[in-house]
Amino acid sequence: MRNRLALALALALSLLPQATQAQDVDPALRGNWTLSVAKSTFGPDGPSSAGAVRWTEHGWVVALVFTNGYVYADAVVTDKGCELVGVPSDYTCNIAVLGPKHVRFTLQQGGVVRRVGDIELVDANATRTTHHVTPASGAAYTETTIWLRDTE
Repeated sequence: MRNRLALALALALSLLPQATQAQDVDPALRGNWTLSVAKSTFGPDGPSSAGAVRWTEHGWVVALVFTNGYVYADAVVTDKGCELVGVPSDYTCNIAVLGPKHVRFTLQQGGVVRRVGDIELVDANATRTTHHVTPASGAAYTETTIWLRDTE
């Protein structure tokens, strides 16, 4: 369950363009964001109790806390494409910029698509990420998470 949850959360709100597409993405996506648990819907593993993501021009890092005290964190470096940090080595990723305010992140395990996440800048202070998840076992599901910009 933790591996599946870790995978689901690893991509849960984490999308930045490849370096060659960085100029096409609205810079407003960069910054510190906090998960709005109340406004989000989660898959079969349930919600985290808190979450934060930091996006930069080099990628992102995400951390999630769960009610049982479990903490999960990972990162994606986008300087040379899409490199995963903190996830199993048989996973690969791809990033596509669909528009300045819309990025798609695809996660594969050994060539099998496990997650497609669409992140969209809803307004200057909110992003919405919709994840279509196909776990190695169990039924496919969709998660929608809302992230609110931190005041600096």
